[in-house]
Amino acid sequence: MRYRVRFHLAQGQNFMKWQVKDIKTDEVRYFEPDLFFLTMTNCKLRNQPTTAKKIHDGANKTVCAWIDCESVEINKSKYHFNDQSVRYNPKVNPYWELMSSGENIDGYTCDSINTINRRIYPKGL
Repeated sequence: MRYRVRFHLAQGQNFMKWQVKDIKTDEVRYFEPDLFFLTMTNCKLRNQPTTAKKIHDGANKTVCAWIDCESVEINKSKYHFNDQSVRYNPKVNPYWELMSSGENIDGYTCDSINTINRRIYPKGL
């Protein structure tokens, strides 16, 4: 995998933006979710379950989930495959969650994922 994508929650100028990190070069870019829409290919939803469980039980939030992918395209127009979105909030559940059913989908792999604002839409769900 070449890129690691996550929602940046640390205070500062990039708070509440998409963070896209190129793992090979360590280059990090940030994108305002209301202005830019991401299309990721060859994706996997990643999670650190032990850290997520601690956060779920009341610990302070720290980085514990992200999307690994081969490529990231930055768009200024919306595009997604379906209406099935997923979310990650370890204060609610310590795993990647399918919004329609609450199902644990940690480790889910798919051909592509699109973002619209702060929502994540994997292809094939």
